[in-house]
Amino acid sequence: MGHLDTYDPMEKLGGNGNKAYQCVVCDSLITYSDRLITIQGSDRHLFINPHGIECDFHTFSSCPGAVAIGEGTEEYSWFVGYQWRMAFCRNCGAHLGWHYEAISQILRPLDFWGILISNIHSE
Repeated sequence: MGHLDTYDPMEKLGGNGNKAYQCVVCDSLITYSDRLITIQGSDRHLFINPHGIECDFHTFSSCPGAVAIGEGTEEYSWFVGYQWRMAFCRNCGAHLGWHYEAISQILRPLDFWGILISNIHSE
């Protein structure tokens, strides 16, 4: 009897059964669905940046596969009270979105990630 290759949907899930999100460029793990966080009433946001580009993204409490680079800025921030920095894949350097940090220690959450839906995938 021949060996059958089968797709195991659990292969792309974390140990707790949550969906894994990976970089579209290199397939590295970025984060899991259990880290989605509600910001301003939703975990999915759609904004138009100053250059007219549509930015559709999810917000996550943590993204171990991402790294934030550069100085934070409040300029053009979509979230009042937060400054942002660019976020990149820790493995290949592809742009993923933004990391937001509270300007005041009173705000909650103190930080979160905005990861573009077009720059991650899950299987």
